[in-house]
Amino acid sequence: MEDSNNKVNTIYKEENFAGNPLKIIKLGSDVGATKNMTVYETANDIIIVDCGIGFPDSELFGVDVVIPDVTYLLDNKHKLRGLFVTHAHEDHLGAIPYVIDELNVPIYANKLVQGFIKERLKDKYQTAQVENVSFNLITPETDEITVGDFKVKAFGINHSVPSGMGFAIKTPQGTVLHIADYKIDFTPVLDKPIELGKIANYGDAGVLCLLSDCLGVTTEGFTKSERTLNETFGHFFEKAEGRQIFVTTISSNISRMYQIINAAKKYGRKVVFSGRSMEQSSRVARELGYLPFDDTEFVDEKEAENYKQDSLVYVIAGCYGQSGSGLERLSRGEHQNIQLMDDALVIFSADPNPPGVQEPVERLLHNLTVRGSEVIYSEIQDNLHVSGHGLKGDIMTVTALSKAKYYIPIGGTAAKQRAYTNMAKDLGIERERVFELLEGDVLEFRDGKAKLGERIEVKPVYIDGRFKKELSPVVVKDREQLSEEGVFVAVIPIDASGKLYPNKVEIVTRGFIYVKSSQALMDKSRKFITEKLNKLEKEKDWNSVRRKVERDLDKFLFKETGRSPLIIVHTIVI
Repeated sequence: MEDSNNKVNTIYKEENFAGNPLKIIKLGSDVGATKNMTVYETANDIIIVDCGIGFPDSELFGVDVVIPDVTYLLDNKHKLRGLFVTHAHEDHLGAIPYVIDELNVPIYANKLVQGFIKERLKDKYQTAQVENVSFNLITPETDEITVGDFKVKAFGINHSVPSGMGFAIKTPQGTVLHIADYKIDFTPVLDKPIELGKIANYGDAGVLCLLSDCLGVTTEGFTKSERTLNETFGHFFEKAEGRQIFVTTISSNISRMYQIINAAKKYGRKVVFSGRSMEQSSRVARELGYLPFDDTEFVDEKEAENYKQDSLVYVIAGCYGQSGSGLERLSRGEHQNIQLMDDALVIFSADPNPPGVQEPVERLLHNLTVRGSEVIYSEIQDNLHVSGHGLKGDIMTVTALSKAKYYIPIGGTAAKQRAYTNMAKDLGIERERVFELLEGDVLEFRDGKAKLGERIEVKPVYIDGRFKKELSPVVVKDREQLSEEGVFVAVIPIDASGKLYPNKVEIVTRGFIYVKSSQALMDKSRKFITEKLNKLEKEKDWNSVRRKVERDLDKFLFKETGRSPLIIVHTIVI
């Protein structure tokens, strides 16, 4: 940085550009910090970085997860060369089981990420068939990997899950640094410190573009080290002598698990992992050596009832109040294997403010409290959680070290991206060098210069977790309409020859009006449907007739009531 004006040194040294242009395409969400997916494309090749799930709003009834729309990738399947995964969080890897069959692309990831993906594949297919997926190991120690027009080298970063990586991607237009969720941690629990020196070396050699996490950019300062929580759990475990203890966190937070197990061991307690996701993550982490504790330190959930409850610590899933999670069922007294004792201590050790969870978490806190538990959470106690995302100081440091020609903030809302742009301005980076990409946006590089390209149309892709299949947006919209406006069904008699009987229309409605006090509207609706059918009696195509009746009936009911129920018109043979 230049002392005189505090500007980033923007000398860009890589000037040998080939004629092969580069596109950076954002296929992930622009609404929140989830559903991460970025596409790098040249004339001949495509690589993908991350493939994560998003989490639905409460209005999306029956939708468990949202995944990126990969239509563009399927249209260009002949160019796909590899999928690179930065770290082991669901919003960066969770969509892979839903798209890998169609994409059929090799996956490049570290051992922890590979272990988590394999577990998700087993969940989806209910079999161990992971041999059809090509896994390739990449770590900061791995040599540079050549994939078509791209050369990819990993370097270490810090996050709330161990072994997170950034990627230096050499392209025909120059080097791109892709650094997803990260913070600067000089004393991590299970990792080495972030490799700032490597980022600086890339900056000195010349970086075309930096893609950087921006989630924490609106908060001043630097994120605390994960190690600052080492004493927190010991403090609470010591005070809870003779009591049942539960700690809830996100299931991929292996570093947090390590700290909990250490504290439990110190105070003579064994650890019980409760909840499918928690059991899977802990098993993978133990197999790969991230939790190097003797098997005697752990108790299977189904055996826990045979132990004195004050000799255990339960690490339980459900920190965001997820319906059906272990902690949520426990709070309702409906857990199959665990009974909540009076005066149990429940510690929430997770991000207190992710979008969309306030209502279910409040309900969970209420249920636990009225059942006699002492609940410790962020609003009443500090030092329960350390973010995996850097604050403004972390982000400014990485931005300055990269000395990039262009910048793309990722992993945050449009408001966070704008805050990143404003932060960059403080570093002397001109507004036109920062691109705030929304879902479907394309940034093109030619001769080392960047400009927005033609946007790609993307659609929401909803997944029903129960059946692990895609839900049509039409179905989701129908469910929303049902919940808000109810349903209005018109049943039209028809004989075996296909003749309709418009004068015998029957109406069934639920959640729309109270029928007994709305007889006038019911009679008026029958008359409207009858008249409409009589006008259309010469049309032979029943589907066309049905659509016209439903359309006009919707207008009629809205005019009469100001509401738009889900309208269904169908026939019944008499």
